[in-house]
Amino acid sequence: MNCRAAEGMVTRYMDHTLSIKELEEFLEHVQSCSSCYEELETYFIVQQAMVQLDEEEEEESAVLDLQHLLEQDLKKSRRYIRKKKLEQILTAALFIILIAALIAFFAFAIQELSQFL
Repeated sequence: MNCRAAEGMVTRYMDHTLSIKELEEFLEHVQSCSSCYEELETYFIVQQAMVQLDEEEEEESAVLDLQHLLEQDLKKSRRYIRKKKLEQILTAALFIILIAALIAFFAFAIQELSQFL
């Protein structure tokens, strides 16, 4: 992924609308590209600041560590990718087991039918 593509995905990342593949590529890119990471960090900080301004309960003395929040969000996205990949692997494994069971069943059924013929 190039920087231009990554910069175009920043808002979609923040809106959580990237596909799993896009999210994985985006995270790999911002992890290795300091310029794109800084771009993401800027957008993230502005978004979080706006959210905090909108919240009425916030105390004036509360100080947010927005960089920490971004790191937490990136970790959460990486966990989401791992979870989705695991789900895909488990689904494929169950499908393979189902196919194997059907093949075994039909092989058994054919063997039983051949005894009657």
